[in-house]
Amino acid sequence: MADMGQRFAFVVRQLREARGWSQERLANRAQLNRSYMGEIERANAMPSLATADKLAQALEVPLSELISRCEIPAAA
Repeated sequence: MADMGQRFAFVVRQLREARGWSQERLANRAQLNRSYMGEIERANAMPSLATADKLAQALEVPLSELISRCEIPAAA
């Protein structure tokens, strides 16, 4: 099972690609360095809450949605 960093990386990449954006475009919209954006998407860096909020705003989704997409569903 993937850890939180891997799940966050997957969600960010999925949302970015759904918009047809490059890493550079998302990084620019979020006011982040493009290489740091790559680190996040490879799960080599775990962003702070403030950076996660920048990404959510850039992706035009609520921060709560960005985070909730990373959650593992509870077993029934």
